[in-house]
Amino acid sequence: MKVYILYGSATGNAEYIAKDLAASINNASSSADALPFTSADCMEMNHFKRKKLLETWSSPPDPSPTPSQIQNKHAVIAICSTTGNGDAPENASRFLRFLKKPPPPAAAGASSSSPPLHRVAFAVLGLGDTNYDQFCASGKA
Repeated sequence: MKVYILYGSATGNAEYIAKDLAASINNASSSADALPFTSADCMEMNHFKRKKLLETWSSPPDPSPTPSQIQNKHAVIAICSTTGNGDAPENASRFLRFLKKPPPPAAAGASSSSPPLHRVAFAVLGLGDTNYDQFCASGKA
C-alpha cells in the first residue's frame, strides 16, 4: 500500500523530515523488511489538486497482494510547521483552507454525500515554537 506524505514547510524542517521518511519507506520496501507500506509519495501540501489526490482518495485503495492485508483507506502522513503566530507556511495554506472549508450541501433528492476524505486514514506531525501563543496551530487544523 502506498502512503502519501504531505508537507508544509517555511524553513525546510518539515520538508526534510517528510523527504527523509519517504526515502526510508521507499528504501525499506525494496529490501526484505516487512513494512505496511510498499512505497511513499512525498509532496508539498498545496500540490494535492495538481496531483489529483482528491480523485485518488475518493475511491477505495488498490487491493493488497494478499486478502489478509486488504486496506479500505488510503494512508496519509501530514507534516506541517507553523510560522509566525499560528500561520501556515505558503506551501500548505491552500490545503489547510480546503480542510477547514465546510463540505458542500447534498443536492436535492440525492443521498447524503460523503466527506471528501472519508477514505483516508491520517497521521499529523505538527512543528512549531512554544514561544508563540498559537503553538503548532497548522498541525491542529
